Amino acid sequence: MEYIVSKKEMQQADRSTQEVYGIGWEVLMERAALCVTETLKNEYAAAGGKGLPRVLVFVGGGGNGGDGIAAARILHTMGAAVLLVTVGDVSSYGEKAVKQLDIAMKYDVPFIRMQEPADAEAVRMVTGARFDYIVDALFGVGLSRPLSGVYSAAVALMMQLRENGAHAPRILSIDLPSGLDTDTGEILGMAVRADLTLTMGFRKRGITLYPGASCAGEIRVADVGITEESFLGELPVLAAFDEDPRQLLPARDPAGHKGSFGKLLIAAGNGHTGGAAILCARAAFAAGAGMVRVFTEKKNRTAILSAVPEAIVDCWDEEMPEDRIGELLREGLKWATACVAGPGLGTDRHAVRILTEILSDGRLPLVLDADACNMIALDPQLKELAVGYRGEACWPVLTPHIAEFARLAGIGASEAARHTEEKTQDLAQELFCTVLCKGARSYTAQAGMRTVILNLTGNAGMGTAGSGDVLAGIIGAFAAAGMEAMDAAAAGSYIHGLAGDGAAAKKGQYAMTASDLIDGLGEILR
Repeated sequence: MEYIVSKKEMQQADRSTQEVYGIGWEVLMERAALCVTETLKNEYAAAGGKGLPRVLVFVGGGGNGGDGIAAARILHTMGAAVLLVTVGDVSSYGEKAVKQLDIAMKYDVPFIRMQEPADAEAVRMVTGARFDYIVDALFGVGLSRPLSGVYSAAVALMMQLRENGAHAPRILSIDLPSGLDTDTGEILGMAVRADLTLTMGFRKRGITLYPGASCAGEIRVADVGITEESFLGELPVLAAFDEDPRQLLPARDPAGHKGSFGKLLIAAGNGHTGGAAILCARAAFAAGAGMVRVFTEKKNRTAILSAVPEAIVDCWDEEMPEDRIGELLREGLKWATACVAGPGLGTDRHAVRILTEILSDGRLPLVLDADACNMIALDPQLKELAVGYRGEACWPVLTPHIAEFARLAGIGASEAARHTEEKTQDLAQELFCTVLCKGARSYTAQAGMRTVILNLTGNAGMGTAGSGDVLAGIIGAFAAAGMEAMDAAAAGSYIHGLAGDGAAAKKGQYAMTASDLIDGLGEILR
């Protein structure tokens, strides 16, 4: 598990490391600078460079600037060609940057001042020689207002130098690209677009959430000596999986059989959307379900059996008495160890009856996707049933995309997008369930739990029809195998994204389809 920290959480950890554990800021800064210099050396060597890289370092007056000044000094003492650009009025620099600048001057580190926006041209002239790297050390986690004046001029200059044709230098940002809000990833006026962000201690929210993530390039976390202990027991709210996906799954009994690996009932697909049921069922089998039973409209029977011959198919149709529909569904619920409801189900009276029957069962681990989320948002009685539902192994998992999520939460889509983390926690608490809000960054929260799991895998190519049906099938398979709700939802989202990344690598984001995600699951879980 990887923690993703806010400005406040990171500042607290930094302070605790110094005040509680006695590791002074000078030590932390030197370690940060060493991480920067080693990264630059290794990157340069990996790119075929000989000797040491030529490095241009832009620094501001805070701790981030101090890291950059120290890195420039270390590179200079190694014999690298370095030029330090101090941005802003040096007399206003903080203690850490001033001390590092004093040390750098004693070592005769070459530097030039950029005090006003008009100085950008003079800096450009001096930096006419080719540099291999630009280090962005203007601002760290402290930035809270839009860049302006000499600082926006410095960012603009870095970006202009980066676009210098065949000899364009790569940009390494320390902690996060200057111009990003640490907590939201918002671009504050303008921001550096880095090739590599070396973030200290822990990954920051601002380089994880969009649009900040688009500015960060490759992200690496540097060990500077600030550890989990520095949170003093109050661990960060946001975390993400970063482990081998197979370690997240329950052990598979070598003496087991199809019934012991989970029996999943899928209530999905009306007469126009049978493909949703097919994708969900195929994904469930690919994610390890021992048996899958599909409850769907009769028009889909032949297509489902052709596409998923391993599945059991129970059907209903318009002429069937509602009592018989309920009887068939109850048989399936009694048979199953978990249930998925909603993909392509529609919201008509038959769909409402089916969902009412499932929510009235109150026994199985349950995944509510797509139309199930829409029906709960629209129908107070279904919402009441969902709030009161308790399965034997776990409570319900709701998997809405952002528009469905907004309906469930009773808020506008723009508010849902701006405050997804908090609203996901609120909705999970309100419905007393697990909520996985799907998006470019998907959030998983559970009632009564402080931790929110953010998924970092996946790509824009997954914005294609059927992708959510695949995810529902994966989570359903995990729930059927005995995983608890939060674990099944968060692990399912992580593995679903890995499958998307694999599909994009093979086919590209434009050509990939939901079926490609299913095809990639075998490689990931092998």
